[in-house]
Amino acid sequence: MRGRAGGIGRIWKHAAVDCRAKAGSSATRLTDGFAQEKRAVAAKQRNEIPMMNNEKPDRDQLLLLEEKSPYGADRSPRANPRPIAKPVSASGRRDRKSIQDVLLPEGLAAVKLAVGLNKAEELQNKLEHELGQNSAETRRRYAQSILLWFFWDGIDGLARQTWQAYQDEQIETSILRYMYLAAEPLVGNCVAQCLFPLEDGMLIPPTYFERYLRDALGEEPPPKTLKRLKMNLAKLGFLDRSSAQGDRLNRINVDKTAFLCVFHSIFAPAGARTVELTHILKNPFWKYMGIKSEHAVRLILREADASSLFGKYVVADQLEQVTTCFSLSELLNRKVKL
Repeated sequence: MRGRAGGIGRIWKHAAVDCRAKAGSSATRLTDGFAQEKRAVAAKQRNEIPMMNNEKPDRDQLLLLEEKSPYGADRSPRANPRPIAKPVSASGRRDRKSIQDVLLPEGLAAVKLAVGLNKAEELQNKLEHELGQNSAETRRRYAQSILLWFFWDGIDGLARQTWQAYQDEQIETSILRYMYLAAEPLVGNCVAQCLFPLEDGMLIPPTYFERYLRDALGEEPPPKTLKRLKMNLAKLGFLDRSSAQGDRLNRINVDKTAFLCVFHSIFAPAGARTVELTHILKNPFWKYMGIKSEHAVRLILREADASSLFGKYVVADQLEQVTTCFSLSELLNRKVKL
């Protein structure tokens, strides 16, 4: 805690655990306002209870689905930069109006193939040989997309490290979902800004996605882009498209171990660090993982602290912060599960 916070309010500190290093003496204070989640506050505080068919959405939900209801401030992909992602080379960039089919099964296979390789070029060559498509050009394009989506932090990045630690396809699928949404802002922003405020189980009008793309692109979206957006959201688990009534928002089974891995990769990649909760919540990674409320994020962090996976979780007046114990590699070496 900062010295100036001493004596201001009651402080709850969880017992510090066996840590190899202590975090820095203070955490960075965010001074800008945090108003992104202003809409649907009431909906997000309902402990993530799925909406049943006989329930009616509340007024906040209906307003979001209205044709003229805004999504908030500037919602273009460029307005919400990904501070955790490395820049994509010019050869890897695509037209921001286009969306390709997400390749989750192929991504999982690629992570397994990447074990033991040293360069991205080696993995691309291996993928071009192993993928089952008849066309060599299609295999080449798929291999490039897989590297762009799931290995943007390097061949020995989060996806491969997590697989080597756990060998668990459920955990890895959650990691790949996050990696893809962080790499594809047109889809990632749809999850974080359009789907996040809605209740699980809610029917979504077709115009809802059209309006999002129109706002994001500044023009009418190509029909193929709209089709692939909804198709990819279904493949990622966010949409149920099986109902004759229309698309329904699906409930994601949140993997808390995957959450811890992503959390450490962003906030403590190299060692122990103190991070304010406002800083954590401002990053959309938890929305990409299917978490539906800030309260649910707090519960996972407190559970990790109670399991001796954090140094401490401190609440004092309006200051709330977490001190980590481990770097990402240390966490994975211990094969920690939550």
